[in-house]
Amino acid sequence: MPEEYVWCDSQAPGYQYTAWHFSWFARYAEQGDGAPDGHPYELRKDHNGRCNLEQRQPHRSKDMNNVEQYNAMVEAFTDIFELVRDALKEYLPDEYDQLSIYMEHLPLDASSPCYPLGGFVLNVRVCTWAHQDGGDNLLCFVIPFGNFTGGGLCHYETGFCFGLKQGDVHAFPSCDITHFNLHFKGLRGGLVLHSDRHGESWVRDCNGWSASVVRYS
Repeated sequence: MPEEYVWCDSQAPGYQYTAWHFSWFARYAEQGDGAPDGHPYELRKDHNGRCNLEQRQPHRSKDMNNVEQYNAMVEAFTDIFELVRDALKEYLPDEYDQLSIYMEHLPLDASSPCYPLGGFVLNVRVCTWAHQDGGDNLLCFVIPFGNFTGGGLCHYETGFCFGLKQGDVHAFPSCDITHFNLHFKGLRGGLVLHSDRHGESWVRDCNGWSASVVRYS
């Protein structure tokens, strides 16, 4: 991972950035509404269709399977997670409570190091095209780091451009606002804290499997 964090010009030919996801996801869940009676792990689709049993419930992103790397990232960013948590609870208590609901319903009493948010993304050499993160819930937090010039974060609908630097914390509804980065030069990375809006389906009725969960628990 350290070898990815190098000086970069985002306008150079062949530019690419790297991202690692350490999050609890609920998206692409296989819904249990209308499924026949039976234990969810014993039900399969007809005609030998593909079936990912893990996606019937919230699941960890693939990058979290590298436990040593994941634990190192959590240890490195713990102070930032606590800062964001305290600020969110003090200044946006309603959003804090809403975001925490999904985390309180994770399987096997699991949790997130950046509670009440569901996870974090580590971006290196990042400069994004205009996009919305439709899978995010309520808010995301962007925290840049490094020694760089440029790289401002722009919000299309509002017309604002934020010249974020190391140490800044920027919160906004990434699911509703189109955002992108200006080009940059230098050593640049970014930490993004977010939560999956599809967790609401799991909280509501376990993605349609609630009857089976109660019956076969």
